Amino acid sequence: MSTIDHARPLVITDEQAGTTTVVRCAGEIDIATVPYLRDRLQQLQIDGPSDLVIELEQVTFIDSVGLGALIGAHKRARVLQGTFTIVCTCRPVLRVLSATALDRVFRVVPTMDEALASIDG
Repeated sequence: MSTIDHARPLVITDEQAGTTTVVRCAGEIDIATVPYLRDRLQQLQIDGPSDLVIELEQVTFIDSVGLGALIGAHKRARVLQGTFTIVCTCRPVLRVLSATALDRVFRVVPTMDEALASIDG
């Protein structure tokens, strides 16, 4: 497990769950913090398993640049023939995903168990 926290309002942790990389984000995903998220996701996807689950339960804000980082990770997962799943029940994040129709592009589920079961099963 690794943690990134560069005195920014975003904490990123990651761990392996079987053949899946799980990334948990807490705080704000915006123009100030997205470079760390983008770089970490890219590194994890290239160096590790191609299946990626991102948990956004503790995200308090996400802007268009943050959405762009998620879109990039989603595209990379497809190129690597992996999966990309978001775990989230947080209303502010779900509203943004819905308003941008990204909830129809990304697989968004309410629990980590559901995300991992669909990949393993």
